[in-house]
Amino acid sequence: MTIIEKLNAEIKTAMKAKNQKRLDVVRMLKAKILNVNARGEVTEEEGLKIIRSYAKALNETIDIARKTGKTEVAAATEGELVIVKEFLPPELSAEQIEAAVQGVVAEVGKDKTKFGLLMKTALAKLGGQADGAVVKDILNKLLA
Repeated sequence: MTIIEKLNAEIKTAMKAKNQKRLDVVRMLKAKILNVNARGEVTEEEGLKIIRSYAKALNETIDIARKTGKTEVAAATEGELVIVKEFLPPELSAEQIEAAVQGVVAEVGKDKTKFGLLMKTALAKLGGQADGAVVKDILNKLLA
């Protein structure tokens, strides 16, 4: 089942359940994918990348709303983020991420000048199941 088929099925389910909030979020995800390819012919990897970028934007919105004291906006956006995360693979734990990053450091070498290569290799190895900021923090800690 492709990502578009999953979204279409979820739209039908939300419509039958009369869950307007969920329906709006799922339609937004579908629209984001259709903006990239009007026919919805994206690979699973491309679809997940689009959804991840939307989740990241929602996280940034939540941070800004909290800093400016707009708790209602932050709460509403958090609800939206919960729905969006349902369409993403589960993230790895900090221990699993650290083990993978240690493996990459062992392969490439413990060299601060190769930080970009280490990040690229680690993110590729983790396959999008880890936030880049978390990987960066772990990598900085290991190279210190």
